[in-house]
Amino acid sequence: ANVSFSLSGADSKSYSKFITALRKALPSKEKVSNIPLLLPSASGASRYILMQLSNYDAKAITMAIDVTNVYIMGYLVNSTSYFANESDAKLASQYVFKGSTLVTIPYSGNYERLQNAAGKIREKIPLGFRALDSALTSIFHYDSTAAAAAFLVILQTTAEASRFKYIEGQIIERIPKNEVPSPAALSLENEAWSLLSKQIQLAQTNNGAFRTPVVIIDNKGQRVEITNLASKVQIKDVNSKLLLNKQNIA
Repeated sequence: ANVSFSLSGADSKSYSKFITALRKALPSKEKVSNIPLLLPSASGASRYILMQLSNYDAKAITMAIDVTNVYIMGYLVNSTSYFANESDAKLASQYVFKGSTLVTIPYSGNYERLQNAAGKIREKIPLGFRALDSALTSIFHYDSTAAAAAFLVILQTTAEASRFKYIEGQIIERIPKNEVPSPAALSLENEAWSLLSKQIQLAQTNNGAFRTPVVIIDNKGQRVEITNLASKVQIKDVNSKLLLNKQNIA
């Protein structure tokens, strides 16, 4: 695997080290406003990196991540691989986990479909190290409904934390006790990454101003407009994005 994280003996330092390693494992050729810009495209096996996660019992799961958008395409448990029911994941299955027995999960990996499959919304699903342990255990012993809820925990603890320093901090706060995500974290996960990525890139040729303001929710549940690169968002650190998605420039 390119990056790995084990819950056994983990603390805030080892988790932060893992998230930093995950960011570094995602290739970037340029920066915009000092934020790494992910590749617009990649082909073949070079489009994916592998991330290994282990629960407290040292049961390991390996996940394949698309380097252009930090989406999890599928995962490997022992000799069985599981891929989301979508075209990008089918493509990934041609390049990663070769020789494994392939199972198609009956839903795609976006939040709405995962929430439908899980029968739960993210607002009600706690995050934290114990939540991550339960999620990894659920995925290890595959059950499609439990796996959907587990995926929601894993996505936020890994991919979203790598995109936003703020979300990484939110997970660290939840290490000692499970707690549902903050309104600000959920707001950032809901399209804000794509919208902010696009506007930050467009602002380069617009004197630092966004062409379209991006509205996010702060920790108190209030709407906040980000209008330019210098916007000091009321939520501490919420706009310290650490990765940008190149695909969203139009």
